[in-house]
Amino acid sequence: MSPGKLALPVEARDFASKVKELDLGPIAYKLMNPDEGNGWSREKTTGAIARYLMFLCLIYLYPNRPIIPTPEIDAVWHQHILDTSKYAEDCERLFGRFIHHFPYFGQRGESDRENLAIAFAETQALFQEHFGAGALAEAHTAAEENKLLQPAGCEPPKHSTQYRPRVDIDIAEVWEVLA
Repeated sequence: MSPGKLALPVEARDFASKVKELDLGPIAYKLMNPDEGNGWSREKTTGAIARYLMFLCLIYLYPNRPIIPTPEIDAVWHQHILDTSKYAEDCERLFGRFIHHFPYFGQRGESDRENLAIAFAETQALFQEHFGAGALAEAHTAAEENKLLQPAGCEPPKHSTQYRPRVDIDIAEVWEVLA
């Protein structure tokens, strides 16, 4: 979808111009590389990066709301995050701050799963409102379509302390392995 057709508020136009300055080549490389990345086709990679940029725009427009990625968008986000210095620079350029990734949303009990489902439905509505009905669509099988429209179980956390699920591991036990 071309920038002229997007239903973006005026304040998002500056954000969109900053997005155009990003070097997305390293992310595309990792997504397409079959040995060190995801092994995606160029077409899948281009579409996924486009949806990731829409996701970032929603984070910009709604900084105090949980914006939930699809698994595909989350895969792009992960590849971006893994290049830590580039990701930090890009976040600073786009948002003026670092956007953290909280991978436990929906995994901390039934209430948390329900909150994830609600937040994901709201995110889907925002995608449709700002980018059109087909914004999250891509060419794939029905099974892939079902997976695409599922929440990834993560979010950019807000400024509060986050509870992380955990497995208790004794550090002495870890050191024994190293001995």
